[in-house]
Formats: sequence, structure tokens, C-alpha cells
Amino acid sequence: MADKLQQALDLCNEKKFDEALPILESITKEDPRNSEAWRTLAQLHWFHQHEPEKAYDELIEALRCDPKNIWALVLMGNLLTKEKNDVEHAKQYYNKVLEYHPDNAIAINNIGATYMECKDYNGALPYLEKALRIDDSYANSYYGLALCYYKLGRHEDAFEICHKGALKSADRPENPAVREELVKLYITVAKEYADRTNYLNVWKGIKDELEAVDKVNIRITEDKSLNVHAKMEYAPLHAAKEHVIRYNPEKEFVVHLFIHEMMHLKMSQQATKVNRAKAVVSSVQTRTAFKKRYLQFMKKTHSHIAASELDKVIYGLADGLGLQLMNCPLDLFVEEMMYRDYKIVHPIQLLSLFHMEQDNINAVKQTAANGFFPKEIVYANKVMNIVTSMHFKEMYGINLIGQYHPTKQEYKHAQDLYDEFKAYLNTYKPGDEYEMLEYFVESFNMEDLVEIIDESQVTAGMKADLSMKSDLKDLADDALSEEDADVANAQFALNHQDGADPAETMMMSMYMLGAMEYFDTLEHQDVHRIALEIAMVGVTGIDPKKKYSIKSIPDKEFGGYQLLAYYYVSWARAIPDKLEHLGLPFSKAYESALQMYNAKHEK
Repeated sequence: MADKLQQALDLCNEKKFDEALPILESITKEDPRNSEAWRTLAQLHWFHQHEPEKAYDELIEALRCDPKNIWALVLMGNLLTKEKNDVEHAKQYYNKVLEYHPDNAIAINNIGATYMECKDYNGALPYLEKALRIDDSYANSYYGLALCYYKLGRHEDAFEICHKGALKSADRPENPAVREELVKLYITVAKEYADRTNYLNVWKGIKDELEAVDKVNIRITEDKSLNVHAKMEYAPLHAAKEHVIRYNPEKEFVVHLFIHEMMHLKMSQQATKVNRAKAVVSSVQTRTAFKKRYLQFMKKTHSHIAASELDKVIYGLADGLGLQLMNCPLDLFVEEMMYRDYKIVHPIQLLSLFHMEQDNINAVKQTAANGFFPKEIVYANKVMNIVTSMHFKEMYGINLIGQYHPTKQEYKHAQDLYDEFKAYLNTYKPGDEYEMLEYFVESFNMEDLVEIIDESQVTAGMKADLSMKSDLKDLADDALSEEDADVANAQFALNHQDGADPAETMMMSMYMLGAMEYFDTLEHQDVHRIALEIAMVGVTGIDPKKKYSIKSIPDKEFGGYQLLAYYYVSWARAIPDKLEHLGLPFSKAYESALQMYNAKHEK
């Protein structure tokens, strides 16, 4: 009989319910005391034959045979709740589950899930909470409990449960997709929780705290021209009487990046106090070393760039590499400090870092695919992004590392760097971040490309240079990372099919015609410079709804679509062989604009 029951259960697992049904019926006739056969038969009649009354009678038989049959008790409670709306009697069966099987998290969770299906979220809470006390790795209970809190408007509790669930829960065979659903809920809850939080008071409190440390005023200023979300100018490194934090109020998740910069300031203050502060500077030696190492590659790969402009591109790339080598290890400490000391920031930190992860993953994929940069730099960029992803996973439990598709070597290298960071965290002293920075640089064999000096050695000239390089927008005249433009435009292209909207295509054609007329008045190198500068603006994406200005075309404000038109035409004229790498969906508009231009000029 046991073999026949197993056969029926196997058929049910294979969704062959019609074949399982007669086997179960024969078992109950031959062995009417077989509780599990009655219970399984009831489940089939209810769920798959839609015969709840027959299922009710069969559950009575199952419990008569074995009053402690846990799944029969749960099923009876569920049937009474859903089919008969008899919650009071259902509770009697649920209480029997708690009495007979107080340590079965799955059964107790399922009771809570039934209350949730009936939208009785308060009724579900005690069961889901008990299920988690029994098994704190059960993802279903985290998801259910967080959803209940969310539906009840308890956003802080919902966020905390999602957070714990992401960190502690594991996939289970009975519901392999539940963690994915938990992460979706996690992001939804974080958005609503963040929207309800007054972060203005948070950063004002941090500002007061930091000003009291060194008695130096912190000036907060909006700067809509920033391409980055925010930047910090540390007074000792800028020959200034006050610290300055500039932020772009139009950027997404600016609150997180604004507080991020204040954590940089906090860390700098602590290092200065113990005479361990350092700075990463660009020098003649580092730029010369970079040029010597990569000149031939750049000449070959970027043959479209005039020789007179190539040095600027090379030096800009050298500065960009220095910034990334500095920012990656220091940002690990900064984000850890924020995570550890300011719990209220967790929702916006999660959202911002999750958004950055998506951008980083896309950028790494594009960088690896297009071959524009030396393999060593591509490798270092990918490994450092994986390190950042490891930290994100440890803080918030969301594992995106696999989306980088790391090789064994890349993963091993990233793990080594992250282990070094963890080791420093365990014994952290202010200034240790600069030792770790040196470890990063050495691990990539790039000691000659980055100069790390004591804060006291920063000269006035270096201070001016540091100020310039603290904002990536100021590198627009120096360099262009073409794959950055490609990545930034990818999402736009997904939502704007080439030529699909006739009105948009006509509008872009007219803007492009204007760009062509304007570029007719300029020298080729001027158009090339404009192409590079707009591409640098495009690194973070160009929003059609916003206004922009660029240095190369002074006294003119661009709408987003107009800037996109100038973007496309400048590349079509100055760097045509790389135009397709922009990923802008405007070839139809350009063809139309070109026809109008040629007709007007009788070409």
C-alpha cells in the first residue's frame, strides 16, 4: 500500500492528477484508515476537481484516522477559511497545528499565508512571526511577513524584515522564486519608506556633527551643472577656509550621494587629526608613465582622433583611472560608515547602490565588448566593480556578482581585495583607507600610474588640479570614454525605437538641421571638441525633459532633445566611424535632416 501511495504522490508531483486520482481512491477503499491517502485525495478534489464539499468529507476521514495529521489540519483550516468563510472553526484546526507541531515552520507559515489571502494581515502576523522564530532562513515567511507589514502601512517594519530576509534567507525547492519576489518587495518598500523620510533633517544633523569636529564651516551649494550627484572639496586640499559640498538637486538619489560626500569629509577629518591623511594626485611622472604604457594601443584603437588631440584623451584617461583607483577602496569605507552609523539612511542607500549596480554591470559589459581600452584597464575596472558588488551583497543581501560574469581569475582577485577591506575593517584606524588604496594599486601593478602623497605635501598647484579633477565633468575637454556614452544611451534607446514616433522624428530632424547649419560655421577640431564634451554630458544620460549647457557653445541653453540632436550630428561629422557606438536611435531623423540640408544647399 505504501508503494501505491508513493506512486500516486509521484504522479501528483508530475502534475498527472487524473492518473493519481483513481490510485488514491483505490487506496482509501482497500485501506480506509490511511490518513495521508484521504488527505491527498481531498487536496486533489479541492484544488484540481474544484469539489470543496467532497474534499471536506475526505479531510474529516483523514483526521478521524489521524487527528495529528499536520497537513490535513492545515488543509481543513484553509478550506473552512476560503470556501466556507468560517474563520472561527478554522482557527480550531490551526491551533491544533500549533499544539501538535509547534516546530513546523512550513505548516505555521502556510496558516499565515491563508490569512494573507483573505487580506487579514493582522491575523497572519503571529503565525508568520512564529514561523521565523522557528526557522530564520525561511524566505517564504520573510516575504509574507514583510508583505503584511507593507499592506498595514508599517513601512519601517516591512523594510527591516525584507533586509533581514535578503541577508538570511535561502531558496527552497518548494518555492524557488520566492527570493526574487522578496527582492522586488524590498525595492518597492525602500522607495516608499524613503519617500516618507525627511532626509533634510538627517544631513543637517550630520553637517552640524562634522562642523564641530574641526571648527570649519561646511558650505552646501546647489550646482545643476554637475554631472555627478555631489562632490566634496576638503578645505586642507583646496587652500580654502571652508569645506564645500556641491550637489545637483536634479539627480536621482542625490540624498544618498550627498551624505556619501559627507562621509568622505568625516573620514578625511579623522585621518587629518592623526596625521595620516593622503591624496591621490596627477603628476607629470604618472601621466608620462601612462602615455608610455598605452600610447601605441591608443594610436591604433583611436586612429580617428587627431594627433594634436590624442594627448588630451590619453591624459584624461589617466586621470580617470586614478580617480577610480582612489574612489573604489575609499568608497567601501564610506558606504560602510554610512551603513553602520546612520540606519535611517538604509532605504535610500539601498536604492542608490542598486541603481549604480545596474549601471556598472552594463558599463562593464560594454567595456569588455568594444575593445576601446587597454585590457589592463578593462580588467581593473571590472574587478573593482565586482569588489563593490561584494560589499553591496554583504550590506543588503542582493547578489548581483554573477551578472558581471567574472572569470575565475577576476573573481579571485576581487575576493582578495574584498578580504583585505574586511581585514582593515576589523582593526580600523583613521588613515587605514590609504594603505588599502596602495594595496589596490599594487595588486593591479599600476604603482607608476598613481601618485599617493601625504596631505601636507600637496602643493598649491596640486590643489588646483585636485579641485579640477574632483568633478568628472571638468574632464570633458580632456577625454572621452566612448563606451560610457554607449552605456548611458542604451536605456534611452530601449524606450525610443528609431523612427517609430513620426512627431519625435520630425522634431529631431529640425533640431539636427539647425545643428548642421551651426557646425558649418566651425572648424573641424571645434566640432570634434563639441562632440567630446556632449558625450561627457551623456555619460550619465541626457534627459529629454531637462535643460543643459556646454562650455564649447557658450550663452546657449539646450533642451534635452536639442542636445541629443547636436550630439548625433557632431559625431556624424567629427567621428563618423564611431557613430554607431553611441546607441542613439535617431538614424531616421538624421537621414531626413540630411535630405533637407542637401536640398537647401543644392548638394
